[in-house]
Amino acid sequence: MTYQDRNNVVSILINLSVDAYIILKLLEMNAAGLFDGPDAVNVWARMVVWVIPISIAATIGGTILFNIAYAIFTGDPKPSFKVDERDRMFDMRSFVAVAVFAGGGFVLTIIGLAIGWSALTGFNIIFFSMALGSLASDVVKFISYRRGY
Repeated sequence: MTYQDRNNVVSILINLSVDAYIILKLLEMNAAGLFDGPDAVNVWARMVVWVIPISIAATIGGTILFNIAYAIFTGDPKPSFKVDERDRMFDMRSFVAVAVFAGGGFVLTIIGLAIGWSALTGFNIIFFSMALGSLASDVVKFISYRRGY
């Protein structure tokens, strides 16, 4: 397993874990009635403000720990950090996946708000479209590295 594969696998697993946590937390908060008042968007935003940096820290920490554990168990030497044209092409391909999901979520939110959806629904759509875009980006990168083109 290459260094890029390991990083993508860790990122996919952490993305899925964070997304599952957010869904459960939102369902729990909704069941408790925290989104019923006029400050529903504020309550939602306070929850998301903490999730984003925790997700970033978990991805960085998980990547470091996984690479250390992999090196210990397999005895592989230090990974190569060289970047070539193929790596740049895979990065651009994965960026397209983010752009498609984020752009689609934004357009869907605008349409939804125009037909009467709540602002909270719009924020959820934007947040989860970006989360799915990030996940799709990691999956596209993983598949690209496995295929080799």
